Amino acid sequence: MDLDVVKIVNILNKLKMKYSKNENEKTYEVDEHKRRALFAELKQWCFGYGREYDYIEVTEWANGEGFDVDIETNQRQRFQLTWGQWEALKHLINKIENQ
Repeated sequence: MDLDVVKIVNILNKLKMKYSKNENEKTYEVDEHKRRALFAELKQWCFGYGREYDYIEVTEWANGEGFDVDIETNQRQRFQLTWGQWEALKHLINKIENQ
């Protein structure tokens, strides 16, 4: 049985649902997670060179062990840190600031 676009959209809208194209194919499961995310425009911190639509967004991982950071300036940058890496980074930055 072939799926059309409407059926695919309906399937994607129902998370935690199993889909099988036919009985001989593998069944796929989709999980839904609620994650915390925060967003801010960078121009309020980057005086003089922050552009109108530059932003930073931080999204906690679904497993709670770290987060993604997306920074949009003239090009998008993304990096990921565990909470332990974040603590180490804060420690090192604090040492630089207090030198």
